[in-house]
Amino acid sequence: MRTLGRGAVVAGLLLALAACEREEKMVREDLPMARATKARTDAQMLAAAVNAFRTSCGKLPEALTTLTAPQIVDGAPCGPMIGSVPNPPTGWGAYTLVINGDSFTVTTTDGKQIVSAP
Repeated sequence: MRTLGRGAVVAGLLLALAACEREEKMVREDLPMARATKARTDAQMLAAAVNAFRTSCGKLPEALTTLTAPQIVDGAPCGPMIGSVPNPPTGWGAYTLVINGDSFTVTTTDGKQIVSAP
């Protein structure tokens, strides 16, 4: 049986340390950025579905869940626009629809930043 020399052990430990540093960077920087990107993408998709609902149904939906079910508006079928409202990324709040007159926003937050669309 062959044993490793001290240099090989040190080299192996340095490689393991470098891998741990890369993993720590991913958790610290890349993962939060990926979650924010998902939140932005979801909010934009939901805003597009709200606009499609407005165009097809002639009014804004009452809630985001309205986008997932068939509706009857003035006797005509309308929707669904999406299969389901996506779950927000880990650490982010549920997506909300805020209507202000004829305009709207879809928002979510992680407590540090707010994502909204359109």
